[in-house]
Amino acid sequence: MAQYKDLQHPDGRTVRVYRPPTRRIIALVEGKHPRPQPPVITEKTVTGKEASMRIDDDPAYLARLAEWEALTAEKIDQMGSLFMFKDEVPPDDWDVEAEVGAEVRFFDPEWAPREGPMGRKLDYIEWNILGDIVMSQQITNALAELSGIDLAEVLANEASFRGEVEGEAD
Repeated sequence: MAQYKDLQHPDGRTVRVYRPPTRRIIALVEGKHPRPQPPVITEKTVTGKEASMRIDDDPAYLARLAEWEALTAEKIDQMGSLFMFKDEVPPDDWDVEAEVGAEVRFFDPEWAPREGPMGRKLDYIEWNILGDIVMSQQITNALAELSGIDLAEVLANEASFRGEVEGEAD
């Protein structure tokens, strides 16, 4: 199975996409940001024994879980992007501030370019490579191909499903 695929960027250059080590990335991120646990209440039963029960619908827990899911998804995506485009080097004259700063800051006044060489590279990947919808679709298809997923089989399976059905069952 191939480890990478070369794609043509809309500006004409070739971009090499590598298959990221997804399981390892998830383990690293979740190791640094452990999943929140639901609260547990313990009460005495009528017989005097203690019984414990998880409260999976606790609003504070659900809020922490939603924050955790958003944070880990963002970190996994960022780390995956750096691995997928490990050969990419932002051109010396590329400046995220000049390219998108005013527009992004209009919606998020606190936005700032990421710091350091990896931060600059991640900005470049996100705004220059992944920011193009055509390129983004090519990358999605390349990742599916690199993972061994047969897209023709996926489409055939999707086509085999019945559409939305209304009415009563026989």
